[in-house]
Amino acid sequence: MKPNLLKLLTYSFILFFNPINAQEIWHESFSIPDKGVWGKSDGTGVNSDFIGITKWTLDFSQVALETEDDYAKTVTTSGGRFECCDINGEVVWRSEIIDITAFKNITIQLDANETGSSTNEEQKYLKAFFILDQSEEQSFEINSDNRGNWGQTVAQQSGLVGNDLQIVVYMNNHYASNKVILDEVIVSGEEKNPVVIEPGDIVLNEVLFNPVPDGEDYVEIYNNSEKEIPLNKLYLASRDGDLELTQVYALTSEKQKLLPNEYLALTKDTLGVFPWFSINCPECFLQMEKFPSFNNDDDYVVLLNSDMEIIDEFYYYEKMHSPIFYDREGIALERISFSAPTNDASNWHSASTQSGYGTPGYQNSQFINHEAQKISVTFQPEAFSPNNDGYNDNYSIDLSMDSPGYICNILVFDTAGRRLCKLSDNAVLGTHEQISWNGKDENGNQLPTGPYIVMVEVFNTDGTVERFKDGVVLTDRFE
Repeated sequence: MKPNLLKLLTYSFILFFNPINAQEIWHESFSIPDKGVWGKSDGTGVNSDFIGITKWTLDFSQVALETEDDYAKTVTTSGGRFECCDINGEVVWRSEIIDITAFKNITIQLDANETGSSTNEEQKYLKAFFILDQSEEQSFEINSDNRGNWGQTVAQQSGLVGNDLQIVVYMNNHYASNKVILDEVIVSGEEKNPVVIEPGDIVLNEVLFNPVPDGEDYVEIYNNSEKEIPLNKLYLASRDGDLELTQVYALTSEKQKLLPNEYLALTKDTLGVFPWFSINCPECFLQMEKFPSFNNDDDYVVLLNSDMEIIDEFYYYEKMHSPIFYDREGIALERISFSAPTNDASNWHSASTQSGYGTPGYQNSQFINHEAQKISVTFQPEAFSPNNDGYNDNYSIDLSMDSPGYICNILVFDTAGRRLCKLSDNAVLGTHEQISWNGKDENGNQLPTGPYIVMVEVFNTDGTVERFKDGVVLTDRFE
């Protein structure tokens, strides 16, 4: 059996015998190799490396390491573990202080193993202790004191309640042909006030399933509840050809929460998203270790809780995009309303042109939270001066649509009727947009002061057409 598989089975066995409602609070599996101390090749001192280690510390002040083969460090054996070999003294391994305030019935367990034939109980041992709420050290209730030639065992302590916890392990081994081994240190417990994630609490809100070359898919979720949702209890998945769930991946193992009314964009790599979209909220992204592969033509996006109950599910297909887009690469589908069903095709629309064809991590360009009565277009100010003095530097056109799906053209003319620039050219509008003019023509040249006419045309594929006109005065000096 492969070492990593053996380690995984051991870990699964340990979790199986925990209380049924227990969840992992803290875990150290020593997966980063060569972290610890070892002797120098010339026998003159000690090498140490703890770079990247934040979850534990090691006191090695009492050891005597004479060669590179004398060490107390992490190794790659069995998928990663901490070993002591011929250290001629005692090391003290200490976990960080672990917050357990939200849990009850806390259990600590760790693998305490040894190899070799020495039976010397004073020079070869592993002793496991814990400190609860920064009080005195206490020994584990099961297999705390392991000495000599004990083989393999699991040290365990259960039934703890408190605010914080620290694990302390004392190890010693004077023999080059023996090893004392610490592995799979796990703290688990039952939540005092568990959050129950139900269908509708979190909704699928935006999906980019056909990114540009070198880009990445993303899926945006929205907390539509009043609950603080733990993200480590959510999973993202797809369906196979038989409509069975496939590629079921945890969002994260970290203790992060999605607060009410917050957005979160999920992706495999933000470097495949950030360059192509306006990122208003970089912290509203979560890079998943594994991310489902969604098809470009049609597929299922499934959000599940830790009980594998479906919280929301969306079946998309390419023709849900606006027909104005011949090339749909790099354009996201956005949800229109939180209250309308997820799988109502009319509740989704292509992201607007002005938004950059996607709004990952913030409110959708096509979002509607109430029924608009009519199309509204407003212009301001009556006169503007693009001289960067901070006052009326731009001319703004605010457009509010009664529904998604409108297309927009905006033209600027002089008083002789000559077209000077096109601010919008068959742009797909969002439900609320603002388009600005800086007083320049289509070639980027600053236009002279004087009056200008702005024409706005909005239309949709149902045949609705509305036109609006305004006059504006360009004033002031531009130097």
